[in-house]
Amino acid sequence: MSDSLSFPTVQTTVRTVSADTVFAVLGDPTRRRLLLALADRKPHRAKALSTISGKRFDATLKHIIALRDAGFITAEYDPADGRRQLYTLSPSIKITDTPEGRTMDFGYCVVRV
Repeated sequence: MSDSLSFPTVQTTVRTVSADTVFAVLGDPTRRRLLLALADRKPHRAKALSTISGKRFDATLKHIIALRDAGFITAEYDPADGRRQLYTLSPSIKITDTPEGRTMDFGYCVVRV
């Protein structure tokens, strides 16, 4: 019997997003507005994002789902209201503060905020 403890290993999956997906997402002005709103790395409800996007709530939800399915944003249940979800920018998108301003790195292109 060994005195050392053995911890289970956790496999992590690195999601690779194709260039076509990145450019399709960034090619839509509403989705760009949503990504720019989420660049603060704070969680937002869909209702708040719909006012930012300038679209109706149901149209904004379609864009949010597309961004989530593409891996650009994450969703988790709001601890204050379990019926609602909070959306944040995916941790895989690197945000950097530069002298010219904040940038978001999508791997295939960099967007200045």
